[in-house]
Amino acid sequence: MSEKRAVGGFGTELGSKSTDRVLDSPDRATDQLMTGEAWEAFCDRLREAGRHVIAETAPGTPLDRAEGFRHLANLTQAGIRHAFSQDPLFPRFLRNPDSTSKAGAENADNVYFFAKIRSDQTYRIRGVRNTASHFLLEVKEGYMQLGDVRNFATLESEEVRVDGEGRFEIVLSATPHEGNWVELHPDATQVLIRQYLCDWETERLAEFEIINVDREGASPEPLTPLVVARLLDEAGQWVEATQRIWNEWSLGYRERRRDGILAPAELYVGGADDIRYGNDAYVLNSHDDALLIEVEVPDARYWHFQLVDLWMASNDFANRQTSLNYTQLHIDDDHRVRVVISSRDPGVPNWLDTGGHLEGLIQYRYVWTRNSPQPTIRSLPVDEVSGVLPQGTPAVTPEQRRAAIARRQAHLRRREPLC
Repeated sequence: MSEKRAVGGFGTELGSKSTDRVLDSPDRATDQLMTGEAWEAFCDRLREAGRHVIAETAPGTPLDRAEGFRHLANLTQAGIRHAFSQDPLFPRFLRNPDSTSKAGAENADNVYFFAKIRSDQTYRIRGVRNTASHFLLEVKEGYMQLGDVRNFATLESEEVRVDGEGRFEIVLSATPHEGNWVELHPDATQVLIRQYLCDWETERLAEFEIINVDREGASPEPLTPLVVARLLDEAGQWVEATQRIWNEWSLGYRERRRDGILAPAELYVGGADDIRYGNDAYVLNSHDDALLIEVEVPDARYWHFQLVDLWMASNDFANRQTSLNYTQLHIDDDHRVRVVISSRDPGVPNWLDTGGHLEGLIQYRYVWTRNSPQPTIRSLPVDEVSGVLPQGTPAVTPEQRRAAIARRQAHLRRREPLC
């Protein structure tokens, strides 16, 4: 196993530790809430986050700028939900990132559930396995972009004991329990579940609910100004830092881009221990050009390629073909995969649609893998793509492409039935 890259691979400092963001003076925090100062400070944080969108080093085309402010608006709602919809004493799973509130180049094949926890409590997660390809449960220090990068424990779906109906229980606690048990480190603040949906037409999400065993049947304490002041501070810090840090990561990838080769897939501090991430930037000279990626098929249980915008959010994977996993990719007879990136449809299966972008980010993942094959990338006219691909590469008609997009849209409706 290779060593993890410390901070994105190019020296960007991650955010301050979440434990440093708490308003330490109860009297002062209460006064700030009662006078409205806490709300004004929250709004100031959003204003600062907006400045990151128009910074000199930020993407500056009209399309990128429009996507940047849409991204920030969605980050704002996500930050509020992270702070105000989560109580570690009375937890519930929140779906985030999702198809709108995106951040940190999230995986188009993943559905993410997270809940705040406390290490002095005991939690029971009940669920039904269903048919999702895999899930990965992690106990974490906090948010990677805020500097809380430690993963304390991991449980894979294949390790979870289920009954004859696919039901299971997982206990999270500081003290050992029989059955499916995950230890809570004293510094743990959240549990994250990544579900992998690889066959978008047939697989059903696993079901999860989380219960604080120590508080089941109890009621929360009445709300206080101190609590709300701290939550406003937490939400504002989360939004501003998330916008700023991922902007810096995106800039780093653009500055490090090299012609002819993609960055290698590596372990990242803050990422899961079993995931190797390949992150790089792409540049097209015009809408008549394409990029051709070639790579040997990895020896991995899961792998994929996807496009990410310059704000470090996955491109619109429901309404455009911007991601392809190992079940969706066409594999050539020489045991290699060739992926085409362009804004015009080249009429081949392994096309990733830039959605009008001439610049963006490429991401690939090898999960539970025994090797890390290195992809190459080269530029060519989009009209020459079909001529350089191996004989036997299927052609894709406009009607077939539209049907494929319809299947992707139906998948999103199934996996995110509610906003």
